[in-house]
Amino acid sequence: MDKNKYEQSIQNNKILIEQAPTAIAMLDKNMRYIAVSKRWVADYKMEGKEIIGRSHYDIFPEIGEEWKANHLKCLEGAIDICEEAPFKRADGSIQWIYWDVRPWYIAEGEVGGLLMHTGDITPLKEKERERTRMLEILDKTYKEARIGTWEVNLLTNEVIWSDIVSEIHGVPKNYKPNLETAMNFYKEGESRETIRVAVENAILYGTPYNLEVELETARGDSLWVRTVGNGEFVDGKCVSLIGIFQDINEKKLSEHTLSKANAELEAIFNSKTVAIITTNDKGTINHFNHGAEILLGYSASEMVGVNKPDIYTSKDEFLRFTKDIAKKYDKDPLDFNPLLELAQRNEYDVREWVYRRKDGSTFPVQATLSAIKNKQGELIGYLNVSSDISERKQVEIELLRKNQVLNFAENLTMIGNWQWNTLTNDVKWSANLYKIFGLDENVAGLTYETYFSFVHPDDKNMVTEHVQLGFQNKNFPDLLHRIQLRDGSVKTIQLVAEVMTNDVGEVIELVGACQDVSEQRMAELKFRGLLESAPDAMVIVNEQGKIHLINKQAEKLFGYKAMELMGKSVEILIPDGFAAKHRAHRTGYFANPKTREMGDGKELFGVNKTGDLIPIQISLSPLKTEEGILVSSAIRDITSQKMAERKILEAKEKLEIFSNKLVVQNVQLADFNQITSHNLRAPVANLNSLLGFYNQAINEEERVFLFQKFEKVIHHLTLTLNTLVEALKTKNENSKEVMEEVVFDEIMNKTKDILSGEILKTGAIIRYDFSKLSNISYNRIYLDSIFLNLIGNALKYKSPDRVPEIYIETGIENGKKILKVSDNGLGINLERHGHKLFGLNKVFHRHPDAKGVGLFLTKIQVEAMGGSISAASEVNVGSTFKVNFN
Repeated sequence: MDKNKYEQSIQNNKILIEQAPTAIAMLDKNMRYIAVSKRWVADYKMEGKEIIGRSHYDIFPEIGEEWKANHLKCLEGAIDICEEAPFKRADGSIQWIYWDVRPWYIAEGEVGGLLMHTGDITPLKEKERERTRMLEILDKTYKEARIGTWEVNLLTNEVIWSDIVSEIHGVPKNYKPNLETAMNFYKEGESRETIRVAVENAILYGTPYNLEVELETARGDSLWVRTVGNGEFVDGKCVSLIGIFQDINEKKLSEHTLSKANAELEAIFNSKTVAIITTNDKGTINHFNHGAEILLGYSASEMVGVNKPDIYTSKDEFLRFTKDIAKKYDKDPLDFNPLLELAQRNEYDVREWVYRRKDGSTFPVQATLSAIKNKQGELIGYLNVSSDISERKQVEIELLRKNQVLNFAENLTMIGNWQWNTLTNDVKWSANLYKIFGLDENVAGLTYETYFSFVHPDDKNMVTEHVQLGFQNKNFPDLLHRIQLRDGSVKTIQLVAEVMTNDVGEVIELVGACQDVSEQRMAELKFRGLLESAPDAMVIVNEQGKIHLINKQAEKLFGYKAMELMGKSVEILIPDGFAAKHRAHRTGYFANPKTREMGDGKELFGVNKTGDLIPIQISLSPLKTEEGILVSSAIRDITSQKMAERKILEAKEKLEIFSNKLVVQNVQLADFNQITSHNLRAPVANLNSLLGFYNQAINEEERVFLFQKFEKVIHHLTLTLNTLVEALKTKNENSKEVMEEVVFDEIMNKTKDILSGEILKTGAIIRYDFSKLSNISYNRIYLDSIFLNLIGNALKYKSPDRVPEIYIETGIENGKKILKVSDNGLGINLERHGHKLFGLNKVFHRHPDAKGVGLFLTKIQVEAMGGSISAASEVNVGSTFKVNFN
């Protein structure tokens, strides 16, 4: 092509491109701009920039390698078309564009560069996103608006409700109403009559209706609904009604609330205590309410359209206001309009002003200044809402004075107060709190961690758990813990706090106080030590009968933790039937407090946490304290004494019963005559004597001494009685009537439990094998006794030279069920003692506990069940006892 023609062609193309209404750019082979349209400049925000001759990639450094590769393909003859794609600009913004990139040619087959035709579709994408968002909102609104459909077939009287209509009526989804039952859901009276007339007009005349009426649901709830209906006609006759149904209860309630709010707003606007003043954009007052008239002494007619706010404000006040607003927004206060600045920023200002009344007197107010704009956002004036704070200022002055007194009181009582903003973690301490913690008041940047760093290492977990529970429960009980100062000294502080929450219940602040109670704590610990060292349960109450303190013995006796009883009425520890009388006795005691026993010989009972009665003795002692008179109650559990008394009485009753029975069965007891005369009559006489002494005892020391005697006599007597009773029962009762299926493992485990102390003491090794015979039909009591006697003897008569080993096994021999118990103990000389092995009171070793009863009783029991017992033994080797059960 001729060079001149080529250049002329290029020039013409440039002119066409520059005037093109769309975004077009022409680039050479090196991707440098030859021409761009005005729309290109506008779309890509290049106004005022030099573009022609510059590289496309310099202009758009954000272009990635993928696009560059596509451009190279286009320079080789390819065409790149894209309907939409995001283009991330260097400033981080996203621009949506479409493009058509293709080569332009110098001559056939020779590419001169690229033509880029693009379009900015960002507004379209934004509209598309907005439309999608609106559709989502509409869909959600439809679901949340609780709108349902309904239909009435007038030919069949069938009513069809959508799920939401059924839900509004409070009935199941499968509920099938008719027209009459549907009408009865409307509230009787105006609402039901209104809907009845509307339905009749729709059926007769085809009149559609749109009503707001009240409904009573199946659950009995009353709510407002909107019902819209219209008739469908065939040949001039209404055959069906269709419509929609909506729950508008919240809307109606909101309308009521709005009406109430409007009334309240009207009341505020006409308030006599709040001045509401508005001005136009020039500053001239155009509204002056009754409250402003009362506060400032001017009438509305004197102010509206005539004066500006400077009639009741001073120049100094307005200059201060101007400087503050200018500083806030980093402006020069000279030639600066603070009201206009607030209006442009859609901000408002709240501060204290000093107003001047018509009579020249001044008074402090709190004023809120804000701009008034029309619907187009244009400034049309300013609003000033002010209230007289003279009383509040007086209160603040008084509060300041009280704070000074409080600081003085804090110094005297070693108390410091604090505030903790939990959202920002900012902490404020009073001056005295700095002193308590040994910190300089100039230390800034206090946080919760500052306080926590002082907590004694041993108390950190306790404090952390306490604070966490405080946040969780929105309550902060008093906490006593130690702190360790920077010099290593330790103090005890009492921490109290109040938890502040916002409207949604989130903890936003804690305020409280700390008191140095180190000296009090030392005294308390000393007193607590004395209290805990007391052998009895101690309960200390005040004049109101509230529990002040208890010791560990009291916790153990009554089953409560100390914190469960603190501050509770002492009657919580007294049975219900005695509580009323105790209150009267308590009042009488505080009228004349002195140290004395409680109850005057009467039986006294306490009640523990589980409701069980406890027999007790109580001693009362008054304590004079700064808080008034406290009463210390020493409480002793006398359950064991009562049980001992009952045992004595029971033993006496048993003796009388058995004595009578022995007289009746004298013939059968010939073999036991010597035992009866020696082992029974003497202890009975001894017991009767002891009982007489016990009844005549004058103090606790004598009773304790007599109880020790009782224990020895009762022990021997019980052993003899049990022997007699069991022997008699064995000979005279049909023991086979109490047969049951007994598992040997269970009997063995029970025996080991009973003999556990002796097993541990001797280190005995016990092995057993019940695999050949695991259970048997037998008298359980007898089998318990057999195991206990045979294994107990094996432990009792162990060899001192070796660890006792006992082996028990069951099985079947010659068709008979058998039990064998073998040991490695002292053994028995059967040649010498075999004939009396199972005799009563026959002993073969000098053991202090040997009575000669166990084997006798075992033989009697085995034979009573139709069995037999035999023994094989060798001195210093061991013994084996074999029981044939049948």
